[in-house]
Amino acid sequence: MITQGTIAFAIVLSLLALLVPKRYFLLPYIVAACFVPADQRVIIADLDFTVLRMLVVVGVLRIVCSGDSKPLRYNAFDKLVIAWAVVGAVVFVLQWGTFGAIVNRCGTLFDSLGMYWLFRKSVTKLDDIKQVGRILAACSLVMVVLVALEWTTGQNPFAALGRVGTVVREGEYRCQASFPHSIMLGLFWATAVPLFVGLWKTETHKWLYVAATAATAFIVIATRSSTPLLTLMIVGAMIPLFRYRQYGRLAAWCAVAMLVALHIVMKAPVWHLIARVNMIGGSTGWHRYHLINEAINHFSEWAVLGTRETGHWGYGLSDVTNQYVLEGVRGGLITLVLFVILLIWAVARVGGASLRKISTGHQWVFWGVCISLFGHCVSFFGVSYFGQIILLLYLTFAITGWVFSNPRQLRLEEAVTAYRLEHEKDRRRIDRHRQLEHARHPSGLS
Repeated sequence: MITQGTIAFAIVLSLLALLVPKRYFLLPYIVAACFVPADQRVIIADLDFTVLRMLVVVGVLRIVCSGDSKPLRYNAFDKLVIAWAVVGAVVFVLQWGTFGAIVNRCGTLFDSLGMYWLFRKSVTKLDDIKQVGRILAACSLVMVVLVALEWTTGQNPFAALGRVGTVVREGEYRCQASFPHSIMLGLFWATAVPLFVGLWKTETHKWLYVAATAATAFIVIATRSSTPLLTLMIVGAMIPLFRYRQYGRLAAWCAVAMLVALHIVMKAPVWHLIARVNMIGGSTGWHRYHLINEAINHFSEWAVLGTRETGHWGYGLSDVTNQYVLEGVRGGLITLVLFVILLIWAVARVGGASLRKISTGHQWVFWGVCISLFGHCVSFFGVSYFGQIILLLYLTFAITGWVFSNPRQLRLEEAVTAYRLEHEKDRRRIDRHRQLEHARHPSGLS
């Protein structure tokens, strides 16, 4: 059931989605993802309407009724997103063969494709990406105060809005705020850090992104979860590699070769390295290794149409804490392959955009989005996404879809940057000429 406080909050966010200027259109969606618990929903005829799902309906109505319903010019990435979502849904329905499965996948498709379409319609220029970063940064400064209260008192401030609490592990509070799990809270903000750093390099209000990065680091630590902390450390290590980003493809192939070599020389499989991850204490790295290992051992069981149950693979393996394995379990090998291609395309194309001859600030923005995508790829090995973090993932995919469309603005930005560089060369040439003339005729110049 939905609480009265959440109903009031949802009404306010819906009105904002209808009335705010277009540049602030994403504001209510990001606020809802940050501050509305995922369990809050209205049930109508056995159909669940979460707050985010209600906002998707409102957003679609706004766009259609405002006359801004011009269809998107779908590019290869857009089509791949649609294919991944639809194929996964079809395989899932074929696997279960029930009307309930059809209803379930229709809801999932509405969430995924609905959010993706809305965000693709909303991200139409570089300033829109910057606006997303500003909103997320502002939300992080509010969130850190609420997480600090939870961390010090053990009482979740969001309990008034939904069924959320605070778990204790190893004598420490695992803060989760409005999110369904502390890991989801940590990963949401850990994958936002690269965008904050990218905007810090280009925006004027640098203090906002410095403060947001510090707040995010505290939130991740307060979750007491290894997966978010490891993701934050990895993206933090990747961000300074900006100057070496042209070697990204070579580095990727070297990493693959290194993993293959380790797999050959190690006594255990290379994915056994996951079992050794225990950064906080009490982590379940071995469970994650065991899940991958058993998924490989039961490949024939899920490869065609997925599988309904994984509990018989081993103790505790009904909990599929790996997004890659979950894609195969729900949608078979074809869905998993589409998902992996989707991620590779996204990281490669956005990383490539950071190499274009545009301003250094905008190169940093694209680099931040690229590292954020890479952070999601890393986190998928330790968790399967659920709850509000899905919005952040599809928002990042929508930015990638915009990059794939090769918009006119990027070409204009390249032209402006080239003109500015040429102007700088001419100015330096004139300055040098004046200096030489002054050295030759010091008394003839004022």
